[in-house]
Amino acid sequence: MQLTYIFALLFALVVAIFALLNAQPVTVDFVFNEFQISLALVILVSAFAGAIILGFLGLFRQVKKGFKSREINAKIKNLEEQNKNTGEKLAIAEAELEVAKAGISERDEQIKALDDSLAERDGRIKVLTENIAERDGRIRALTDSLAEGEENETPFKGEEE
Repeated sequence: MQLTYIFALLFALVVAIFALLNAQPVTVDFVFNEFQISLALVILVSAFAGAIILGFLGLFRQVKKGFKSREINAKIKNLEEQNKNTGEKLAIAEAELEVAKAGISERDEQIKALDDSLAERDGRIKVLTENIAERDGRIRALTDSLAEGEENETPFKGEEE
């Protein structure tokens, strides 16, 4: 920024020296009027008019930048608000995820307890099945021995045919 001011000052100095070196009178012709004036004054007025025009163009550019800056700041504010809302939603989702994980852990424990209970029942059923098979074997053995005993038995004294 300071470099711009230095160049502008140097340019103004060169224009002023140029104007003073060309001080002879000249005729200036406007649309309806014609008059004589010093060339130095014409050069200085022209340089001043150019500076004014550039100043207005710069001012226009600054105003345009100001509007653009306001628009960008509004977008930034909007995005920050969206970011904040997204952060809040993320925190809620993470909390819900933790609750779901706890629920899954609880369900896993319940499933494990049920699996253990089923395994215990399967063990009992196996023992009962073995006991039943053993009793069936005893009953068959007793039935077979009774059947053999009846074949070999003689009728009782009171049961003669």
